Amino acid sequence: MDQNQVMHLWNRLGASGTAPTDVTSAARVLPSYTAGIQPWINRLSIRYLRGSGAQPGLCQSAAHFKLVLAPYGGGKTHFLMTLGARALDDGFAVSYVPCTGLVSLDNPLDIHRELIKNLQLPGKKPPGLQSLIDAVIQSKRREIEQQRAPDLGFAFSRWISTIRRDGYPENSFGDVMATALDTTKCRDPELHRTAFIWLQGDEERLTSHDRRMLRLAKISNARRKQFGRELMLSTAKFLPNAGVRGLVLLIDEAETMFAQRNRTAVLRILAAMRVMVDIEGIPLLCVVSATRDVLGYFERYPALGQRLAVVGRPFDAGNDLAPQLALDKVRGQEEMLLEIGNKLIEVGTIATGHPFNFELQKENCRRLVKVASSRDLDIDARRMFVKTWVSLLQSQVGDQRVYFRNELDELYMGNFTQLDPAEEFEP
Repeated sequence: MDQNQVMHLWNRLGASGTAPTDVTSAARVLPSYTAGIQPWINRLSIRYLRGSGAQPGLCQSAAHFKLVLAPYGGGKTHFLMTLGARALDDGFAVSYVPCTGLVSLDNPLDIHRELIKNLQLPGKKPPGLQSLIDAVIQSKRREIEQQRAPDLGFAFSRWISTIRRDGYPENSFGDVMATALDTTKCRDPELHRTAFIWLQGDEERLTSHDRRMLRLAKISNARRKQFGRELMLSTAKFLPNAGVRGLVLLIDEAETMFAQRNRTAVLRILAAMRVMVDIEGIPLLCVVSATRDVLGYFERYPALGQRLAVVGRPFDAGNDLAPQLALDKVRGQEEMLLEIGNKLIEVGTIATGHPFNFELQKENCRRLVKVASSRDLDIDARRMFVKTWVSLLQSQVGDQRVYFRNELDELYMGNFTQLDPAEEFEP
């Protein structure tokens, strides 16, 4: 990490205690204070992503689903971002989709729009559809050059024509993607713009003239959910053309989808989750994070509850195939907080430019861990611990000392009472 990255991380942790949600940024900074979860990330990587030896990861050819569970502030976003960073290293595209505002699994077009907007490919900046198009062109031209084709342009055009004939869940996807690729060099900028709008999931923005150019009919309201789901799956199926192994889709804060919803709306969300779980034939790892509250909703929809039930050993007991990952089982909380706190002393030294007395601050850390672990709050101690510990270290720049238990109690509760109500759900 460079100084600027460390300072941004330090300020973020002191203000909110939360991990960055940009996957490329997370890849650079999260290792500096990650504790305990690395063995689980390694297992997911070997089983589902990069594979081991001659055995490829399961998600290089098929779709799999995992449900990550933890209390509010329990490290769900941190886990997703760490997994996303590893997925980039393993040659997968990654997209992070938080379930905030109107984004919900029962609105597949909203999910697709967020997926495309946040789609990150290994080594490519910025995220989004243009980077995907550029990566596809580079990957396919490189393949053609390696095959020593006598006419690079003709061979590339021939390849584009095959996309139109490939089968995708959304029947028009191949035609529109081929159009986007074929017009990238701006032979027809208007057609290129129109194809981009459609591929990004903004079909309703197209005019009648736009649709005539693409030779597409307007999507009816009755078909919009099916269209959104099939467009998302078509994108995931197409991604290996960009030289990646598949897609890792990280859906955060799933519990917020159920807030203030009536029974019918809840059942629609559960049905949408079941559809995600049942995806086949797509190189995809879909990981959804939520609080344990969501398990109670599954009782209303047995078809989903049965699919996500843990049978036999859980993931924390070594069963890589278990659908649920309970983060509170990673390691004992005090041990986890101590490791995070000690790592943050080193981060703080870089961020502030102040050489902290490591042994003195280790003692402060140990005492604050005791305070955090003894609290009976509605949210998990981890986020509050990080926020409080960074604030405490920052306040000691130039004047270090050991803090007493009663001081740490007041400081910890002071930070807790300063939590904005908008932070009730983990960003």
